[in-house]
Amino acid sequence: MADGQHIPSAESTTGEAKAVGETQMLSQTAIHPHIELSSDSLASDSADSQSAGAPVQPLTDEQIEAKLSYADIQRRKSRPRFWLLFLLSLLVVLIAPYGVGRWLAFNRTGRLITMLSSIDPRGIALLSWSVTVFCFVSLLMAFLDSMRVKWTAAFLIFLACVQFISGFCLLKAQFWFSTYVVYGSAAGVANAANVGILAAAVGLAVFAVLYVVILVVVKKSSPLNVLTEDWAALIMFWAVEIIAFVISVFSVLRMFV
Repeated sequence: MADGQHIPSAESTTGEAKAVGETQMLSQTAIHPHIELSSDSLASDSADSQSAGAPVQPLTDEQIEAKLSYADIQRRKSRPRFWLLFLLSLLVVLIAPYGVGRWLAFNRTGRLITMLSSIDPRGIALLSWSVTVFCFVSLLMAFLDSMRVKWTAAFLIFLACVQFISGFCLLKAQFWFSTYVVYGSAAGVANAANVGILAAAVGLAVFAVLYVVILVVVKKSSPLNVLTEDWAALIMFWAVEIIAFVISVFSVLRMFV
């Protein structure tokens, strides 16, 4: 080997190769901007932006849903645990209060007769009608408000009250025979409670038919199309319910009191 000839060391050779590789990577990134950066570079860029004081804007629900697929969106909105708890609570509310009311009617009949004898039949009819209507309204609001907890809880509470009244007033087909056998002369008050519940149910059915007819018959350009709005439908619902209650109290109730 000739004197004065410089032989490159292994470290210098490795360093030069690394420098050449980095230069080639940077040139490829400049030519092809679609090439993604590594996670380290992204992390360093994020750290630099945060250190520079750049504000980080949180993503809104619309932006998050825009990046999700339809299946992901439906999975987020499904809430299986909530629906399972709701169905179990609904089953308990439908059975337990009605059973307690019937148990009181057959095992505490004397006390119930004493209590019912001092109540005006129209008052108990108004009470049962009001509880039933608020049960329907809370259910409607729960569906309009994506089954929010407060409306769902209100619906379950009012439904429990309706079921309890139905239980101790022996609500069923031809209930007037059962109430007369159990309560005797005080059967008129129990009959009035049943009439109030049935009046609210009939009012709901009439409103549903009217609303469907409006949706089908009325054109979108017609002024009557305003009745399909939520606030107008709610006003129409209350109007139909009040008419049903007045008719039941001043005509139907007289036959059972």
